[in-house]
Amino acid sequence: MKIIKNFKKQFDYKPTIRNRDKLKKSKDFFVAGMGGSHLSADIIRDIFPELNIQVHSDYGLPRKINKESLLILSSFSGNTEEVLDTCYCALKAKIPLIIVSSGGQLIEIAKNNVLPYIELPDSSIPPRMALGYSIKALLKIVNKKIDFEIKDNENLGKKIAKKVKGTIPLIYSSNRNKSIGYIWKINFNENSKNPAFNNVFPELNHNEVEGINEKDFSFIIIEDELDHPRVKLRMEIFKKKYKTITLKDNPINLIILSLWTSYYLALENKVDPISVNKIEELKKELSQWQS
Repeated sequence: MKIIKNFKKQFDYKPTIRNRDKLKKSKDFFVAGMGGSHLSADIIRDIFPELNIQVHSDYGLPRKINKESLLILSSFSGNTEEVLDTCYCALKAKIPLIIVSSGGQLIEIAKNNVLPYIELPDSSIPPRMALGYSIKALLKIVNKKIDFEIKDNENLGKKIAKKVKGTIPLIYSSNRNKSIGYIWKINFNENSKNPAFNNVFPELNHNEVEGINEKDFSFIIIEDELDHPRVKLRMEIFKKKYKTITLKDNPINLIILSLWTSYYLALENKVDPISVNKIEELKKELSQWQS
């Protein structure tokens, strides 16, 4: 798929903050976004744990936000109703904000109100496949940089897809890589139209492990050299009991691998990896009941 092959090029993107003189400096960040539009915040929060970034995936304002915080409104389409609601509430409460979007109503609001904003390129691709652009935009706002060696894992993705076909993938990691596990989950859901779930060690050892079997599920474990030694031990014990697919790489390569795996699983499942008809149907139904 051309979108996935070009994904790594997104990290060459150099975002520009418009109306930068209106941007408030802050050490407390709140990112309002739904689905693929808040994933960049999840990833950056995991890579830079010293940053105070909280994700708000709901209507209204985050509970602990104040006028010393910076609200980052993230919607790739610019028309996500929850994010728009948060935007209107923030404007009313005079909360400092910046908008990150490829267009739509949010960019119009930013321009009309002379608000700081970053306009993302290529609005034609699904938000979950524009994650590189969103990551670069958020890094610009929080003044951080990443320098990973990016590689293509298409062949490995094809192999994993064949192994998990006909099962419900369970993606397990430490808390350190929870966001990567979640990205794998949603790519299986949206691209492959396949149920999938993610969880973390050690929590899953206290509950979820009682409900799993190798008949219904396949297991993907994301390992990390920086994981706690006891978490590493829990993973090793798990691998002795269950047949697992073990992955270890930097976050960007793991994201690319999730895209390839879910794409080839979509082909195995004979479904369209781009369309998200159930999600779009719900949006249409909701639009008929505007509050």
